[in-house]
Amino acid sequence: MTSPIMLRRYLAEFVGTFAYVFFGCGTRILAGNAQDAASRLIVYFTFGFTLLALTYALSHLSGAPFNPAITLGLALTRRFPWRYVLPYWISQVAGAIFASALLGLFLHEKAVRAQYAATIPTIGVWEALGIETIITLFLMLVAMSSATDKRVNRGIVGIAMGFTIILCGWFASPLTGGSMNPARSLAPALLAGGQALSEVWIYWVGPLLGAVLGSLLYELMRGGEEHALEVPQGVFEGIRKTRAVTTQEANQLPETTRQSV
Repeated sequence: MTSPIMLRRYLAEFVGTFAYVFFGCGTRILAGNAQDAASRLIVYFTFGFTLLALTYALSHLSGAPFNPAITLGLALTRRFPWRYVLPYWISQVAGAIFASALLGLFLHEKAVRAQYAATIPTIGVWEALGIETIITLFLMLVAMSSATDKRVNRGIVGIAMGFTIILCGWFASPLTGGSMNPARSLAPALLAGGQALSEVWIYWVGPLLGAVLGSLLYELMRGGEEHALEVPQGVFEGIRKTRAVTTQEANQLPETTRQSV
């Protein structure tokens, strides 16, 4: 879990989530309290295109979920190793917090007025929870299809995920803020405090539940394990090879040496 290979992958998750929050939430802060359709579209185009670009840049390193909910959905369906879920979550949340902290430093007055781009529901708690669950379900469904199915071209992953963020975010923005990402909501809430922090649980429970449902739904539709891929494809092969070589070398040691080890 702390090998040089994995540390590089944790760093990729930190950087990708940092960029997602820095540019997406930064655009939201610059838009102020504007809720017109054009402003909302610009904000979610920024989120979507940032995810698209960083997916192409870093998916070969870490798989590029950049989202605790997506990471959980992949692990639940055995497309991602469970033992790396917590380190990925820590990397993603740390990247988001660092991005929000820098936005607060660079855009202090605007950030305070915009509550650091925190996601705060304008509808009832249970309605907000339902919206976040549904939009994350479809984001997870797209992730499962584009990233874990052999029949789908891997080159469309970034495009598919980016445009799903734009679609779902534009719809849900005036209702819940359209988070779909617990790390994206937690980071600004920690700085904004108040209602944003007291209701941040919505943006953990809803997306995590949506990711679970979306991943299981796609597994029902996939049509067989023979079509499945792990995510990222082959990226953990180096670790498995290293472990195999280490085991083989240990087996070649004299019996007394193995016992002492």
